[in-house]
Amino acid sequence: MQTDLLADIRILVTRPAHQAQPLCDMLNQYSGQAIQFPVIKIEAIALTAKMTSIIRNINKIDFAVFISPNAVEYGITQLLAHGEIPDTLKLVTIGKASAKKLQQVLGRAPDIFPAQQYNSEALLALDSLQQEQVKNKSVIIFRGCGGRELLAESLIQRGAKVTYAEVYRRIKPEPQAHILETIWGTPHRPDIITITSSEGLYNLVSIVKDTWVNDPEVTNGKYSYLEYLQQTPLIVVTEKMRTEAQTLGFKNAIMVAARPSNEALLDCVLEWAKMRSTH
Repeated sequence: MQTDLLADIRILVTRPAHQAQPLCDMLNQYSGQAIQFPVIKIEAIALTAKMTSIIRNINKIDFAVFISPNAVEYGITQLLAHGEIPDTLKLVTIGKASAKKLQQVLGRAPDIFPAQQYNSEALLALDSLQQEQVKNKSVIIFRGCGGRELLAESLIQRGAKVTYAEVYRRIKPEPQAHILETIWGTPHRPDIITITSSEGLYNLVSIVKDTWVNDPEVTNGKYSYLEYLQQTPLIVVTEKMRTEAQTLGFKNAIMVAARPSNEALLDCVLEWAKMRSTH
């Protein structure tokens, strides 16, 4: 493995703080300079009395679906806080990262998860979640506040009884001027940014846009780092995000990683670095 492919390249990693290190380590293995800059903060949510009652009676539930690694972490914490997880409960994850997280926190692999595409559509296509398997069954979906309704609506159409357990929320971190100064206020600004959700993309722009810096050389004495941000290449994970980034004023290359996994993000950074070196 050529370990200097990212030498002198600064990569802004925007994953939540507790999830960023693995990608940073992978980038650093190729001599990249990974810079952590979380644009989403994850907070646990206190369960309602109704949801606490459901979780205490988890033995009456047939399927527990975890939408994300955060849903695994916070959902399993709640389940274990209120009793044991029965062997009869079928554990379901959408993505590979969620499956890995489940193995880490529980020592148990999911019973059901898609092997190729990691989304609701792929999960719903599995034989084990068709109408014959879920009709009249109880399903609890662990997730953050809000999100897509496709999974629940489809399972209900197939005859399942579905309940949401919203166990965490995503919020925009408060801008910190001194951190922004170290990232955008020097000549050594990021060369490329990795970002894995539309929410994070909008947060990134908002955080940078809302932070103004006094500069006597500027006519009105102030400027934001937004222009620097908009000139920085991006790696996103969907075509929709690419379009959103263009609408937000990003003017440089916007590449789409094959998946939101750390491995796919790394591959995309390496591909961008190779293209950059040939120009």
